[in-house]
Amino acid sequence: MEIRNVDQFFHGNPIPMWIYDPEDYSIRDVNQAMIDTYGYSREEMLSFTLFDLRPEDEVPKLKQYLSEIDNERVGDEGVWKHQKKNGEFIYARVVRNPVKLADADRDYQLAMYKDLTGELNAHLSNDMLFKHSLDGIMLTKPDGEILQANPAACRILGMSEQEIIERGREGIVAKDEKLEKALKQRSETGQFTGELNYIHKDGHKIPVELTSSIFVNYAGEKRTSLMFRDISDRKEQQQALQDEKEFTEAVLKSLPGLFYVLNQEGEIVRFNDHAVDVFGIPADDIIGGTPANFVHESDQEKIPEEIRAVLEEGYREFEITLNTAGGNTAIYQFNAERVEQNGQVLIIGTGLDITKKKELEEKLNSLLQEEHAQRKKAEADRDKLKEMFEEAPSPKCLVEGPELRYVIANRAYRQVVGQDDIIGKRVVDVAPEVAQQGYIDLLEEVYRTGEPYIGYEEPVQIDKEHEDSKQEYIFNLLFAPLFDEEGEVYGIFIEALDFSEQIAYQQQLKESLQEKETLLAEIHHRVKNNLAIVTSMMQLQAMETEDMDLQGALRSAQQRIQTIATIHELLYGSESLSHLNFGENVKQLIHSLKDIYSNEKQIAVDLYVEDIPMNINQAIPCALMVNEVVTNAYKHAFAHQKEGEIAVDLHERDGKVVVEITDNGVGIPDDFMEGDSSSIGVTLIALLKTQLEGDIQFAKNNGTTFRLEFEKADVKGIGSSIIENV
Repeated sequence: MEIRNVDQFFHGNPIPMWIYDPEDYSIRDVNQAMIDTYGYSREEMLSFTLFDLRPEDEVPKLKQYLSEIDNERVGDEGVWKHQKKNGEFIYARVVRNPVKLADADRDYQLAMYKDLTGELNAHLSNDMLFKHSLDGIMLTKPDGEILQANPAACRILGMSEQEIIERGREGIVAKDEKLEKALKQRSETGQFTGELNYIHKDGHKIPVELTSSIFVNYAGEKRTSLMFRDISDRKEQQQALQDEKEFTEAVLKSLPGLFYVLNQEGEIVRFNDHAVDVFGIPADDIIGGTPANFVHESDQEKIPEEIRAVLEEGYREFEITLNTAGGNTAIYQFNAERVEQNGQVLIIGTGLDITKKKELEEKLNSLLQEEHAQRKKAEADRDKLKEMFEEAPSPKCLVEGPELRYVIANRAYRQVVGQDDIIGKRVVDVAPEVAQQGYIDLLEEVYRTGEPYIGYEEPVQIDKEHEDSKQEYIFNLLFAPLFDEEGEVYGIFIEALDFSEQIAYQQQLKESLQEKETLLAEIHHRVKNNLAIVTSMMQLQAMETEDMDLQGALRSAQQRIQTIATIHELLYGSESLSHLNFGENVKQLIHSLKDIYSNEKQIAVDLYVEDIPMNINQAIPCALMVNEVVTNAYKHAFAHQKEGEIAVDLHERDGKVVVEITDNGVGIPDDFMEGDSSSIGVTLIALLKTQLEGDIQFAKNNGTTFRLEFEKADVKGIGSSIIENV
């Protein structure tokens, strides 16, 4: 038919209508009723095809239908699932007729729409929708009793209609939070649209997309309509997409190089975790910045040029020197590609650290240049070059072909393998033992890839006598591929620098060091013995005099010397000859003082001592100071007491050593450190404080508290400044 009065028949009609082109299914015109029904603007609908009005899962069925219909047939109709702009699904009966437009020379299709969604709630038994629908349909009571189920519902659930009715809602719907929310929403609003989990006859759960509404039938009874479809495939696809996304994220995170995404303005919008490690800065400081922020000043001008080039050309490869963590630099090989995503132009690429490769290439180029120079010189004087090669101290040879046959080998090389007649033979035949050590595989890899191999201090065992008695060498190895004019590998230059003697020399040095350590330990032992002799002589001197002051002075000097001797004794038995366990030293010192003064008073000593490794340069002055303070406590703190307590606390915190000595005696005078400058103990404490560069405090609080704090130093060796200062 031909429509001439379009405004009267089409635009003014209350029935939703649209006209589409059967060749490309584009919508040519829509009336106002159609616009009001679907919620799109006229401009939006005129940009659509028929497929844009359907949910995705309806499109294949519509395409199949459109490919089979006769466009000249009048009154063709069917029931279809449509989707409004707000996402709401509706079921519509669509009647289609061919139509001629006044300004067109061929037929178009006029489609008229009738909403069946409301009818569905009242007429579920309609054969067209109920029996032949691909969606499952059930009629139930609000309490869950099932009255009817269509064939699609039976197929989805794997049950007959009778089985579904007998099981009811309790038997076909999984009891979970989704069900609770659905029943609550339907109770409050009269309808529900969403996802639930149904239960198949065999027990497995089926995710379904469900539309449920409550209506009143002709008898005034409340009923519910359920329309659902199996979305297992969609869920699997969604899970597959999620898995693919997670896999992609994992791959990006695990990339050893840099991955980056820039926007059209050259700002960083994405990168992988490795970038944080490379640059040593937080991720938030990278996002939104420009690549120039991380590029060495020598390559700053290249960044805008490369960004502009990749936007124009689509793809670029280039090298850039980057500023990396710790103030270092590294050379990176970058690739960059322009892509468009959602209408936005992006630059995506990766970068690999080629610093070591560059260094290796430079070394290799240097070697090859040297070899090339030698070969050019050989062209002028082959005999001289052969002589030089032959007499070279390091083993050298050249092998050719995939079978790795010797072409030339110098005397040093032939001496290593123990054979002279090796030219033309395969490496594996001359020295089969190296195959077991993996070197034949390395040579074949160099020949196959054209990439050189450099090995440092490689152990190589050679069976010269072929008597299963291998001699081990330590070599620096170079396997350098040689290329013909077409760039193909034709041979490998092999050079081995023998480090066996150097390794043996290092072993001798190690043994010599052990001997020196033994001698140093013996020195500590002898110093301790000599100091012990001095203390014994002082003890004899004290026994021969009746002067009590002299006896006391000799005893104090004897104990100070014994303190130093104890340190040397600990060093003699220590693994380190410059450090000792100072905590153990303090324990021995306190026990020694206790043995000396325990007969005079009943003094209890409490030790709270940590194991602290300390250099002898600090151990001696600290031990002497502990000796002076504890000795002073024994002598003077308990002058009018028979019993008392002394507590010694030694610990290390944040690189500082703290010594606290407390007693519950009479307490020291307020001017202890200032008043009696003639006292040897006070003078010694002052000197030792200077030596340690520490801080000392005396406090009088129900006795005396002494506190020493100094910065722990890690000075190697044994100094004599202590003795000089004292």
